[in-house]
Amino acid sequence: INIIAIISSLAICIVLGNDTTAKLMNRFIEGCTEIFITEEKKRFNLSKLVVLGVGLFFIVNVMVQAYSGVEAEDLKKLADGEYSEKDDISENDENDIIYPVMNNEQKEKFNDAFRITFSGDLILLEDQVKRAYNGKEYDFSDVFEYAEPYISSADMAIGVFEGPMAGEEAGYTSSNFDDGKELYLNFPDSFADAVKNVGFDLVTTANNHVLDKGAEGAARTLDILDKIGLDHTGSYRNTAEKQNNHIKIVECQGIRMAVLSYTYGSNNIDNSELIDGSLSYLTSVACGTEGEQFEMLKSRVEQDFKDAKALSPDLIIVLPHLGTQFSNVPDKEQEVWFGIFKENGADIILGDHSHVVEPALVEDYNGRKVFTAYCPGNFANIYRENQGDTSMLIDVYIDRENKQVIGGNIVPLYTHARADGNFRAVPVYEIMNNKELRAQLTTDDIELAANSNSIITDVVFGHEMDITSVTERYYFSENGFIRSETKGVNLTNEMKSGLLYSEMKKAESVCFIGDSVTEGTKNGGCPWYEPVGEFFPHKKISNYSKGGCTVSYMPERTDEIPDAELYVIALETNDVRYRDKSVCAMTAEEYVSKTDELINALSSKPSFSKAILIAPWYSTDGDPFCELSYKEKTELNNEYSSALEEYCRDTSVGFINANNRIQAELLTSPDRRYLLDHIHPNSTNGVVMYSEAVLKG
Repeated sequence: INIIAIISSLAICIVLGNDTTAKLMNRFIEGCTEIFITEEKKRFNLSKLVVLGVGLFFIVNVMVQAYSGVEAEDLKKLADGEYSEKDDISENDENDIIYPVMNNEQKEKFNDAFRITFSGDLILLEDQVKRAYNGKEYDFSDVFEYAEPYISSADMAIGVFEGPMAGEEAGYTSSNFDDGKELYLNFPDSFADAVKNVGFDLVTTANNHVLDKGAEGAARTLDILDKIGLDHTGSYRNTAEKQNNHIKIVECQGIRMAVLSYTYGSNNIDNSELIDGSLSYLTSVACGTEGEQFEMLKSRVEQDFKDAKALSPDLIIVLPHLGTQFSNVPDKEQEVWFGIFKENGADIILGDHSHVVEPALVEDYNGRKVFTAYCPGNFANIYRENQGDTSMLIDVYIDRENKQVIGGNIVPLYTHARADGNFRAVPVYEIMNNKELRAQLTTDDIELAANSNSIITDVVFGHEMDITSVTERYYFSENGFIRSETKGVNLTNEMKSGLLYSEMKKAESVCFIGDSVTEGTKNGGCPWYEPVGEFFPHKKISNYSKGGCTVSYMPERTDEIPDAELYVIALETNDVRYRDKSVCAMTAEEYVSKTDELINALSSKPSFSKAILIAPWYSTDGDPFCELSYKEKTELNNEYSSALEEYCRDTSVGFINANNRIQAELLTSPDRRYLLDHIHPNSTNGVVMYSEAVLKG
């Protein structure tokens, strides 16, 4: 039970358990009684009734706080008087989350699906333009250098081309934003070439900078895009073009999509000009949340959807340019208009403008799945304040057969710049895994990228994820985040001849038993052995573990442990670390005795054939849950390991000690490469290293 419970319980005991308070409480109760039982019985005493309500609210609130976070199973034990210190695992944290892992069926669906990739605003501020000049021309290829594979591999890639190409004579972008200069965007023509060459198939030009260089600049932008063959939507040269093209039909690999684009307005132009004035042909507006103008615009949007449906598309995609700048939370205008889009039949809504990441999700809406992304942030941005270096690519997955949304993923991006070179959007996964790229980065860059990853995962999934556990893509469905299975073990002949691999090869079913390292309590639910499963895809593998548990926890619960031929048990490190006689085996003899009790109970299982015991996991110095010195803890860990090995030698139980290999790896590599803290491996390099150490043990 958490500290709030303890403090609250003590407070109740202290406050209610003394004579003075007792007298006051008696008066309070008597007063409460008088509220309902009066001699006159004519009316309630309202003031006393209010006092009663406040008093009861206080007591109930204290009790709710005291027992919030307590699991139902533990509450039942409390009520039955069966709760003990064994049930209170202090190392567990309310922020620990066990994410569901992607199963084979989901993996197959994602792999076979049609993938749409969406980037944030493709924008060039002043120094981004200047940095691209190489003495002869403007070259923007390095902006996309590391993100290119993620974009070009999409079946369809959509970007937001946020700015005109009005020509050099009109003057290129004039500010880096918030630098005291007036901001008017204008991009060199070669930027469009770079966008096309990296793999974008369609761009929307509906945005608040569309008229930064006037109607002539907006028209020239479309001329350049047409010239290089980059498809576009969102702005138009004249009324006829808008009438014919404001519903963009895109057919790709047998999927027919209708695309609608809107902007809330354009800088330095009164919206009336864009809505029903001289520039009403130029783009489509969606703005406001109420009033006559809002109702008119809503009516126009509803007609757009009717016209789109008349063209029999498989999907309707909306690209709205809306939102409050530098806010991670969608504003009222976004919520209202996104609701209108969904109500009228949008299947995919890919928004932008806020310049920071906002939520992306799949939701069930009136019996169909709708993909909604409010904003992925700017693709690459020289403005670093207000999370300007943080953005993401967004992928939408479509079932090729029924043309329905399956799910999505995000690719976290960090904007990095060399001293000489341009600002470039770099996938955080590449920052952690691309050796060539890492050679160009400083530890400060890694720290900033870690912050970007934390912001993105918190905004999208509601929980910050550690950069050491970053995956190439973070997948999600209507049920939320789906963790990708960790692989990466370099299987050698030495590992194949080892005890774990040999016994897993023989067994049809395997159950892993353990504590937080086996449960994956701290790394999102990735157990230490997960990378081994890659080599046994058809085995029935189960997991029975509990974060923070000791050896005495399991023998009492063997009826809950799944039946299996092979049991792999990695359980006893907390007996060494916690040193609490109420929950720990305090001697090696007691430790072996409890282990033997567990093995005997498991051996009665119908399918039982073999058990393997893994020596108590090594933990580093600085362990906040261990009162022993590092030397004392290590010596005790070795003592328990030796006793366990001797027990296994005298029985038919297998034994593996992976600690020497784990220690050796940590001696020559920073702990953070593998560990989240003093003992828990991260879900990438960490569990791979632990798996390899056990396979070799």
